[in-house]
Amino acid sequence: MQRRSVRLPSLFQVFAALGSFLLLAFSFTAKLDLPIQLALYIGWFIVIGLGIRLGHTYKDLEQAATHGIANGLGAVLILLAVGALVGTWIAGGIVPTIIYYGLKAIHPSIFLAATMIICSLTALATGTSWGAAGTAGIAMMGIGQGLGVPAPITAGAVLSGCYFGDKLSPLSDSVILASSMSGVEIVEHIKGMLPIALISYIITGILFTAVGLHYAGNVDMAQVNDVILAMENQFVISIELCACGDRAYSFGYAPAFIPGYFLRLSTRYPMGDCGSGHGAISCD
Repeated sequence: MQRRSVRLPSLFQVFAALGSFLLLAFSFTAKLDLPIQLALYIGWFIVIGLGIRLGHTYKDLEQAATHGIANGLGAVLILLAVGALVGTWIAGGIVPTIIYYGLKAIHPSIFLAATMIICSLTALATGTSWGAAGTAGIAMMGIGQGLGVPAPITAGAVLSGCYFGDKLSPLSDSVILASSMSGVEIVEHIKGMLPIALISYIITGILFTAVGLHYAGNVDMAQVNDVILAMENQFVISIELCACGDRAYSFGYAPAFIPGYFLRLSTRYPMGDCGSGHGAISCD
């Protein structure tokens, strides 16, 4: 059997397929109140029809789809790990600890710039912007609320730092996916993005510093002290350097490896709450 010649789609065919999918997606979500997954499913048949018309066989299209799913599976696994990371940080009391010490240490004038730097370092180390926003980002939002900084501005600093770190991290799912799909080494991919990303990062940092100076004189320190006092009454928060395992009544901790020791950020309920269902196991 003679194989059909394969040709590239015309510009009209590309826009027709894309427009059909966007129309379906808009109709299903905005008009018919149906899940967008149905539009994606129907869009699959549109692409199959276009591919067959261009000379591809169904088997070739199936193999291409399988290859694309295999390339993107790493990103899916990272997103699953992000959910576990965020839940662990929140349930373990790490976020309240960061908020507590952040309110004590970060000056309002540099809060926005510090937020961007902290979130960028978190995303750079973990390789996920969603994980950085769901852990350090949540903590910085709490600190910003305590300092009286508007939440939209704090969220802008969080996202700026998270996406910068994510795009330059060799562990990032988007970096791995983009480099693998384009056949480029990860390091070369990061080097290509570094000049533009670094220039925009510096400009953004200068702007957030200027905005932070504007809010520095409007901070109600009495409100900040009230938040700190409320957290002290609710939790027992401490940073401990220990060479042993976790205490039985510890509510949660984030260990940082130091040779022979653990640096523990611990958030526990007061001893008087033992047995009240807050995770306390022993009152010894």
